[in-house]
Amino acid sequence: MELTRPSEIKVDEVTGAMLRDLDELAHQVNEIRPLDDQVLRQVKDELLGERVFNSNAIEGSTLTMRETRLILQSKTYLDVRRKREAQEALNLGEAANKIEELLESDGAWHDASRFLELHQILMKGVSDRIAGVLRNRDVMITGAKHQPPGSHYVPALIDEFFRYLSEAEQATGGLVLATWAHWAIARIHPFEDGNGRLARLLLRSRFTVAIIRPQDRETYLDALSQADEGEFNPLAQLICQRVMSTLQVYLNAQEAADALQGWAAELVGESSARDAERRKLDYQRWHHAVEQLRDAFERCASLINRGNDRSLEVQVQNYDIIDQPTWETLLSGGSAKKTWFFKVHFRRHKVVWYYFYFGRHYWHLDDASVEDKGPFVAILVSEQHSGDESATRLDEIENSPISLRELLVLGRHVVRRRWDFVNSRMTYDREVKPIEVAKDFFGDVILKVLALG
Repeated sequence: MELTRPSEIKVDEVTGAMLRDLDELAHQVNEIRPLDDQVLRQVKDELLGERVFNSNAIEGSTLTMRETRLILQSKTYLDVRRKREAQEALNLGEAANKIEELLESDGAWHDASRFLELHQILMKGVSDRIAGVLRNRDVMITGAKHQPPGSHYVPALIDEFFRYLSEAEQATGGLVLATWAHWAIARIHPFEDGNGRLARLLLRSRFTVAIIRPQDRETYLDALSQADEGEFNPLAQLICQRVMSTLQVYLNAQEAADALQGWAAELVGESSARDAERRKLDYQRWHHAVEQLRDAFERCASLINRGNDRSLEVQVQNYDIIDQPTWETLLSGGSAKKTWFFKVHFRRHKVVWYYFYFGRHYWHLDDASVEDKGPFVAILVSEQHSGDESATRLDEIENSPISLRELLVLGRHVVRRRWDFVNSRMTYDREVKPIEVAKDFFGDVILKVLALG
């Protein structure tokens, strides 16, 4: 197999006109630079979610756009039933960020070692055996007219790919070169898996990224097939169209921010006093609810101590409830120090501590059962055994026998997030009574962790 050189691509009249339109749109975006930091951050987050969702969807992923964004935001699997798809989303997001990082630092991603590193990121935890390793066996693509070359040709073709890429950097337009590079990777098929996702990662001009959507799939595959025959214009036109769509996102976001800035400031100014009163009331209700929760734990501990032969000791140590400014900081997604709420100490043959502290609630797919979408200040729980250097959150302990994972307050009610051992899934208990939370927690610790009974 011989690779077409980038310099051999002939741009037709339609492609040429589209490239001129792209230059004009890019100029409009450059005119509004630098973009507002918040706008830029929002657009980048939005585009990352779209890149990951669309690229994986083309490969058959069943994750929705919302699920993909939640996974990228929380950096967790969220749904163990689709762990592979979640890992693929996390990997693709990390690889996309890696490319942007490389471009910002030295303007290049394209050498063999970085190429293999990107594939290793894509495949880690999904197929570690082939991660970052050129394929050593032949593969077939069902329905394709041109099959990938034999595995023994791959190393030489990859060397040729990077040589052609380097030679064409100055002489070939950025979008045409991106078109060629994308086709070449898809044509060589250098890895056993992940070739399409890796090739789409590199779909970017000097302006921004091109996002191929699932609805573009047939057009995209047909354009790749035509490129196999030496006709690159359909693929270049599709990529140009998608780059322009991405540029328009930046343009629309900044224009909307400019138009709404004055309106938003006036609106916020008029409602600030009302908001302050509402926040004060919300905090007072929250404060009362968590106070009742701590009281329930103290009462349960007292009854346990009175009702046993002193072979078991339970102590609750209290700390101050966080003040309103700290509560608002956590509510807005910020971090805060010294947020311990109370500590429960157990001693019987062995010693174990449980730390209840205030922190931020991170979204999970099981949040769909919670009508109020937050944000929330959560009460998180960590466990530490005698001899351990540090405590570990219960939701990070594999096979923890304790069902409690997290506590929230919605209005005046406590909501418990717990692991349902019967159905093997995470669930929420709405409006659970504080005393029930305390009883179940003490029961799990004493009957399971301390092995009493």
